[in-house]
Amino acid sequence: MEHAIKQETAFAGIETSKLLLKAVLISGDETLCKVLENDLAGYRWLRSWLQKNDVNAMGLRVCMRLDAPYSEVPARVLAGMGMLVCDAQPAQLEAYVRGHGLPGNAAGGAAVLARYCADTRPALWTPPSPAYVELRLWLRRLHAIVAVRKQESARLDAHLQAGQHALHALVRQQIACLDAQIRQHESAILAHVRRHPGLPKPPELAGNYQRIARYTFADSQAGGQ
Repeated sequence: MEHAIKQETAFAGIETSKLLLKAVLISGDETLCKVLENDLAGYRWLRSWLQKNDVNAMGLRVCMRLDAPYSEVPARVLAGMGMLVCDAQPAQLEAYVRGHGLPGNAAGGAAVLARYCADTRPALWTPPSPAYVELRLWLRRLHAIVAVRKQESARLDAHLQAGQHALHALVRQQIACLDAQIRQHESAILAHVRRHPGLPKPPELAGNYQRIARYTFADSQAGGQ
């Protein structure tokens, strides 16, 4: 019973960066901080650290800024470990920060996220479906290939203007290969969407890939079904 009561008063906030996670745990009257690597080993260390402080990761409410870079993967993994991941919505979090007289740049800090989590009990985040995650990865890969094609096109014009005909011909061949890859990726993405109707419209589609965007997506920007 004593452990259960302590678990009910335990909350965590996690601040993400490319390489690191900063976690702040509020458990009873204690506030603890831990910095870990933003990778699978770091997520496991986080779970071990919680256990060492007599907090079970299973069922622990953890607040994150899921609009922040490098937050998507740790959120999915921590949810898979049984933690109750909460998405701190920017507007509500900023209102909380203002209401407590904190500086605006504190909104993404782990300590503020932990206190916000304890005070407001934000709604739980639902991890996206594997099909939605795969769609976003396909689109990011397509975006990378399209970016390389734009770079090669700029070089093509430069070689032609400089009279470098051999290089011009070589770059044309490379662009043709990139065009083939782009078509393959678009076909694979369209086939994926057909296999999984009703997926939300990913943010990677915004302003890009009109042939793909013509297909009907759900209005939600959150995880898929």
